[in-house]
Order: sequence, then C-alpha cells, then structure tokens
Amino acid sequence: MELQSLIYLFVGVSFTIYFGLALWTKASSTKDFYVANKSFNPVFNGASIAVDFISAATFISLCGAFLSFGYDSFAYIIGITSGFVLLTILIVPYLRKMECLSIPLFFEKRFNSKLLKITTIIIVVLVSFIYISAQLKGVGIIFSRIFQLDLSTALLIGMCITLFYAFIGGMKNIAYTQIAQYIIILFSFMTPIFFLTIEFTNSYLPQLAIFSKSAIYEERYLIEVFEQTLNDYGFKSFSEFNVLNSLLIAISLSLGVASLPHILIKFFSTPTVNDARKSSFWALVFISVIYTSISSLFILSTLNLVKKTNSVEYDAFINNEIEGNEGKWLKTWEKTGLVKFEDFNKNNKIDLKYENNISELSINPDALSLLTPEIANLPNWVISLVLAGALAATLSTITGLILIIKTTISYELLKENFSKNNIIARVIFSKLLIVLIIVLATLFYIPNYTILQTVAIAFTICAATLFPTLVLGIFYKKINKIGAIFGVISSLFFTLSYCIYFLYINSSSNYFFGISSEAIGSIGAILNILITVIVSKLTSKQKNINESIDFTQHKE
Repeated sequence: MELQSLIYLFVGVSFTIYFGLALWTKASSTKDFYVANKSFNPVFNGASIAVDFISAATFISLCGAFLSFGYDSFAYIIGITSGFVLLTILIVPYLRKMECLSIPLFFEKRFNSKLLKITTIIIVVLVSFIYISAQLKGVGIIFSRIFQLDLSTALLIGMCITLFYAFIGGMKNIAYTQIAQYIIILFSFMTPIFFLTIEFTNSYLPQLAIFSKSAIYEERYLIEVFEQTLNDYGFKSFSEFNVLNSLLIAISLSLGVASLPHILIKFFSTPTVNDARKSSFWALVFISVIYTSISSLFILSTLNLVKKTNSVEYDAFINNEIEGNEGKWLKTWEKTGLVKFEDFNKNNKIDLKYENNISELSINPDALSLLTPEIANLPNWVISLVLAGALAATLSTITGLILIIKTTISYELLKENFSKNNIIARVIFSKLLIVLIIVLATLFYIPNYTILQTVAIAFTICAATLFPTLVLGIFYKKINKIGAIFGVISSLFFTLSYCIYFLYINSSSNYFFGISSEAIGSIGAILNILITVIVSKLTSKQKNINESIDFTQHKE
C-alpha cells in the first residue's frame, strides 16, 4: 500500500481504538474520575504510569537531544529513572496512608493552611500547563508530517483533536486506554531500532547495539565509529561534557519525577500501598525496555543519516533516482518547515559539513526520531506505525495532564465557591477551563527549546517547590505552616525568576556558574529546605498542625 494511505489507515485505527475504549470505560463519579475506583492491579497500573512518561519528550524529542547535547543528555535518562526510586520509597506509601488524592490536599491536611493549598494548586496548574505545551508541540509535529503542513497549521489541527480527546472521560478511561497505548508505543518505538540494529551491527538486541561491532564499518565497534562520525561532521562530540550542569539536571529531574502531580495520582488506582509499590516497580520495568534503547537509537539514527544523505545529489535524491536510497521523504518534510536544505556551495549536493561545522541539511531535533525510519527506507508499515505510536504517547500524556488541572481547580479550588446545587455551573466552568488551557498551551513556547527541554522546565519547578515540602512534611514534625509557606513561595519565585531571565530576557546561555534553567531546580530545592527549616525554628511557637500524626508510619 502507498505510504500516505497507510499512514492514514494506521492513525485512523489508533484513534478508533483510543476513543472506543475511552467511551466504554468513562468515569461515572468523582472518585472514579480521580482514581479509577482503585480497580487496577499493579501490572496494569504500571503500564498506565509508564505511558505517561513515554510522552512526546521521550518518543519524539530525546533522540534529537542526544544530537544536540551529547553526553549531557544522559542526565535526562538518569534523572527520570532514579525519580521512580524516590517516588516509591519517600512519597507514595505515606500519601496513600493519609488518603490524600493530591499534593494540595496533603499540604492542607498536614499544615491546615489554605494559603499553602492555593499556592500549591497554582504550582500544579503551572507545571501541568508547561508540560501540556510541550506535548502539543509534539502533536503539531506529528500532524505536520501526516498532512504535510507547516507546523503552525498542524498545531491548530492538533489543538482541535486534543480538545475532542480530552472531553471524553476521566481517569478510568485513561488507565484502560493507556494499557492498549503502551503495547502500540512499545512496538512502534522498538521496531525501527530492531531494523537498524540488524543493518549496522552484528547484534539483534538494540540495548547492546552500542557495544557491538559494526557490520559495515570494518568490524569496528559502533561507539568508536560513532565518535569519529561526530567529530568528522561537526556534531557535538560526546567528549564535551559539563559535569556540574549534568549532575544538577539529573537531580532536578529526579526530584521533579518524584513529585509530578499527574503521576502521583496514578498510585491511588491500586487497592493497597503494597500494590502501589509494585506498580512503581512494573512502571520502571516497562520504561526501562524503551529507555535502555534510546542511546542505541540516537547512534543508529546519526549513522543512518550520514550514510543515506551525505554528498548525495539533491535532485536525484528527492526524485528517487538513486538505487537503494529513496529520498522523497526530504521533499515531504521540507513542506513542514522542520527539515531544510540550503545549497551553500551551489553544487546541488547535500553536504552535512560545509564550513565552520555548518550543515547544508538542517533538521529540527524534535523531528529526528520520526524521520529515522523514512531516512533508512524502512517498509511503509514501519513508518506508519511510528507515527501512530508517537501520537498515542503524546495524546495519553496530554489527557492525563488536562484532567489533573481540571480536577485540581474544580474539585479542590472551586468546590468551596460553588454550592452543592450548582454542580452544573461547576462542570460548565471546568469544560471552559479545558478549552482555555489547551488554547493557551498551544500558543505558549520557549524560544529555541526542544520538547524535552520544555518538559524539563516543568520538572525543575516541581523539584524546587513540591518535593522538598512533601518530604519535610512527611518526615520532619517540627515543620510548621509558616515555614512551609515561606519555603514554597521563595523557591517558586527564585526558580521562575531564573528560568524567565535566561529563557526570555538573556538567552545567550551565559548561565551563572554554567547552571542551565533545567538544572536550577536542584538549587531551588536546597533553598526551599533551608528557608523552611529556618523559618519554622524562628516561628516555633506556631503550632505544628497534626504533629501528633506520624506520617512515616503506614499500614499495608
């Protein structure tokens, strides 16, 4: 079947499956809406959690991030995976013990402070909003390729479809659809890597490709060939490594993952605390299958790009006149604006290294993962499967984030302002709120930032504000509400000020001590802890609300 028709078929079938499952399992109550009525076993819940992490940031952007940042990109993998350990050990059991369905509810119960609750709600909404904006960019990129449109137009289409998808149901529908989505995502993500692994190495396991000998480069180790390729063609060498910034990014992401609102709520979908822990374990297993293959995907994608495009005659390439190397994809992607060829030396050839390490072929980092199967001339069904899988990963995360915002505001902020007889008004307001959030998130962007980097900003805000207060609130009885309020607000102001300054005012990347915006959450977390502890001691006469409760003890 012709490629474009096959893409429409795969994406259409995917949508039918997702929407059908969503309508079939639609939530019928507020509790059901929040936690799927505690009906999920650990394996299924682990798959649901995994899908929220295998979002556009992972599926679409992480491969290109390696191309841009080199070894610094490993900080993202280390940070995200280690965050699950913190989540399992330090956070989940104790929130489950208190039956706090959200972070704002926990803070209200622990500190008896409406101001802290409202501040936390603002943070949850802000973090989710930034996260959504990154996912919507991913949706735009996917639809840009599907319909061969410029990114701006594709974003509008993606926005409309996202609105439709977000209106379908509650947390219960998400959990069921995500199980199906994980299967699709796994096959769509891993299939092209298997093809490339077999072509470029003597191994059949993508996880081992990086350590294998090359099948086409004189039996040299693939990592050796890759490093030479980076140097030869002006890519950022993996030898360029900022240890301090990478370490702080990993810490920020780890703390951020451990306090992500839309992930924490997933652990209330299991019957017991022990099942919640098992869910975290299974989520880590499901995530690891994909994350352990990402470095191989990046290496294989880069080598594949060089092999297929360097020094190739442009006209013959895009007209599929080169035997065994079809290049029609380049003409297709040029329509999107995400790929651009500029013939600087006027020789009608694609030179990946022209002058001053400038390439005549520019590729948006967020497009590299989706491009790889087309560059490699893989079967049409593989190309279509990758697009369908990327869409599944992106839409599932968007839906979970939207529901978190909706429920946080509707059921935690507005419930007190609407009478019980005014439920309809509250529902209408929530629907309007979803529309507003998606529209604004579509318009929001961080200049020159990839999807992965944008998501990292959301993580770093969580790391600076929510995580320290959660841990101190659980394990340190002497923390009072005044200390908690000062700690959260101070760290929020510090982190946002730093990010806004270097993202929008001074984008020259001349960071203080080399600490990027994605890494500043680590410093914000330290600031939060210091201020919270110091202020709590200075205001020790302030009664510590619920001090009699031992938050560190829980029942299975």
